[in-house]
Amino acid sequence: MAASNRRLAALFASVAVLAGGASAQSVDGFRNVTAGGPLRHGVYGRIDVPAAAAPPLIYDKPVVAAERGAAPGARPVYLYVPPGQVRKWSRHCAKWSACEQPVLFVRMDASPSRWGQWRQYREDVALQEREAH
Repeated sequence: MAASNRRLAALFASVAVLAGGASAQSVDGFRNVTAGGPLRHGVYGRIDVPAAAAPPLIYDKPVVAAERGAAPGARPVYLYVPPGQVRKWSRHCAKWSACEQPVLFVRMDASPSRWGQWRQYREDVALQEREAH
């Protein structure tokens, strides 16, 4: 019983640390239009970028998945998507309704997926959200 309580206390402590880190890791000034909140790690979607600033990008030039390319003069959209989708964009662009649009992929340097910690981070955040409701 005591070991179980210690594991539970350790789990709550790690969730608290991650929760504090998650709020500190949001990128100021950028909003996730798809999710309706600030840009945060693991919350993927279309990003609203103010005209004065641009977020860090994976590629400097926009990527277009459609073979015929984008319409002339089309403005690029900013997307934060999982790394696997960036690598195989032509397979995943339909999920984001962005196959015929130029896309600039937003980079989040401290992303848990970049450091191989995504699964643990996702489980801890899910637990935290369940406890909050």
